[in-house]
Formats: sequence, C-alpha cells, structure tokens
Amino acid sequence: MGERTEQVITLSLPSSMQQAYLLKVVVAEILKETDFAEDTQEQSNRAAIEAGTNANKNDNRTGQNTYTTFKLTLTDDQLTIDTVTDSDAFKHKPSETERALELSLPSSMQHVYLLDVVVTEILRDTDFPEEVREQINLAAIEAGTNAIKHGNKEDPNKRAIILFCLDDDKLTIIIEDEGDGFTRKEVADPLDPENLLKSSGRGIFLMEACMDSVTYEADGTIIKMVKYKEIVS
Repeated sequence: MGERTEQVITLSLPSSMQQAYLLKVVVAEILKETDFAEDTQEQSNRAAIEAGTNANKNDNRTGQNTYTTFKLTLTDDQLTIDTVTDSDAFKHKPSETERALELSLPSSMQHVYLLDVVVTEILRDTDFPEEVREQINLAAIEAGTNAIKHGNKEDPNKRAIILFCLDDDKLTIIIEDEGDGFTRKEVADPLDPENLLKSSGRGIFLMEACMDSVTYEADGTIIKMVKYKEIVS
C-alpha cells in the first residue's frame, strides 16, 4: 500500500455569512482538482456550508468580531474541515479598521490557483476599477508563486502565508515564506538589455509595477504590497 498523502490548507476569516460563502467557493475549487466520488464531494460541500454557518452563528451569539480558522485537510480520498474560533487568528496583526483574511498554503505550485480564487472573491466586493483588480490579482499571484517556488523551493514541509487587509482607502497584502530570503538590490533588472532573455526578476518587476508600494522585510522572506483606492473629489 502506498504512503497516504496529506495536505493542509488553512483559511482564517471574519465570522460572517459573506466569508462563509468564500469558504464554500474555496472548497468547491479544491474538489474540482480531485477525482473524489460524487457522494464524497457532496459530503465535503455540506461540511463547508455547515462549518461556515456555525462560525457565523457563533459570531452573532457572542456579539464580537471574532475570526474563524478553517483547517482543510486533503488526502487521496477525502477532504475534512475543522474549525477554530480565535480573535488572534493572524500572525501579522491587522489594524482595528482593517478587515482581514489569511490563507496558508503548502509549498506546492498545484495550490496557486486557490490564491487566484481568494483574490478574485475579495476584490469582487471592493470598489477598485476592473483594471486595478487585474493588477492586484497579478501581483498577488506573482508574490505567492515566488514564495512557494523560489522562497520555499516547493518544500512540502514549508508553507506560504498570505494575509489580505482591506481598509477604507487601501488593500494591503503580506506574503511570507520560510525560505532563506533574498536581497532586492541583487535581483537583476529584467528591462536591462543583457537580461531580456532571462526569466529571473520578472515577477518582482510585475509586482512593483502593479502595486503602489512594495517593501521587503525579514531578509526578503516577507513582502508587503499596498494598493490605494482612487480618491474621488
């Protein structure tokens, strides 16, 4: 018998019906990539609905803005969902005015599509113009890909953590990996004629072109990107 594989994806959300919907979307996307039997998929979908609904009920009962972490454990033949309610859910603490959401992924390129799904759903409820949404989505995908592929080197024992903080005037995205880091100034400029045929540096260039601010912390293992909303006078 082959070794049983297990991959854990975590999603920390504010306890609300809107975020319960996001959990359903993420679970549905995960199931699309599996070959589970139809009844197993139905069970997983029901579990997602129940977990999201229970989280919302708990929030309404306590009268507090709590966060729920959904632990999605994917094996060869099933997807299980466990929940933990915790007001201190995030490693990088959002401010009191920010609405936060955190996604933690195993270091496998096969999970990058989930980042795309989450970013798309977050931006759907904002007033960023469509063109700006596309820029944010591109920057987030590039940052997540860099964290998994170049930072963690697709080591299954390491994780990429992506935190989204939505404020009235901006969206902040913080991406952290468990790699050795890098120095920004040592990354080759892809627009330099001698680097035009090289692929290295293009992801960082795109991130910096798409976002209003990109900073590098903790020796490059943490990237903070900010996109400001347009001020309409």
